[in-house]
Amino acid sequence: MATLAGTTIAGLCCLGAALPAKAAVVANYEFQNTLSSTILTAPDLVPFVLGTYAPAVIGGTPTTVYNFGQNEGLSLDTTGLISDNYTIAALFSFNNISNYRKILDFKNLTKDRGLYTFEGQLNFFDAAIGGPAVGPGTFLEAVLTRDSSTKLVSAYFDGNLVFSFTDSSSDGVISVDNLLNIFQDDADVGGESSSGSVAGIRIFDNVLTDAEVADLDLITPSVPPTSQVPGPLPLLGVGAAFGWSRRLRSRLRRSTPTV
Repeated sequence: MATLAGTTIAGLCCLGAALPAKAAVVANYEFQNTLSSTILTAPDLVPFVLGTYAPAVIGGTPTTVYNFGQNEGLSLDTTGLISDNYTIAALFSFNNISNYRKILDFKNLTKDRGLYTFEGQLNFFDAAIGGPAVGPGTFLEAVLTRDSSTKLVSAYFDGNLVFSFTDSSSDGVISVDNLLNIFQDDADVGGESSSGSVAGIRIFDNVLTDAEVADLDLITPSVPPTSQVPGPLPLLGVGAAFGWSRRLRSRLRRSTPTV
């Protein structure tokens, strides 16, 4: 079990696994001291109250996380990103897991429906609940998918399917204002949010398979500062060195860190 500021992380699977080639990623937030997406066509996340960044170690990997206060979550304008067919993945921890704690709100904070933790378990209120219970301060990877053709909503805890239900009421469809609110409680029933930390959020415009969800890796390793500047390469060796460097980067991307 890795340690993050005195807390632990539960069962993250397949760290370092390659992103599925057919996955259509439309937004990717790594929280490396920015709320911008690594995909430049996606808008920035907008904080209700600006949080702070801090170093952390998740699954043995040094990274940076974004810390937010209670009801000081994030909002995303999903215009042009997703509609009623999507996958949303988040790697986060809550400091308070008692009762309901909202993760994803689809109705611009006007309704109590949405994805929560309830006593540490994943819960889509009020349709389904399942999976193991996570403790306070413990990182978990929550993934929610919705298939527009079948209206099937599925939730995953650390890569494992924990429940599915038919969303006949379209509770998992973002309302016409196109705002997805994250870690922010609605105005219908107050007090159901928690402070916490987030290490990654990734959004796809299609439904990932069980295997693709299990292969997700939302941790971005911190890059230590370079301590030495290498000397100039001999002219005849530049081409060979460039080719070696590309192969090395490719190997590093395919490597799997130890959990």
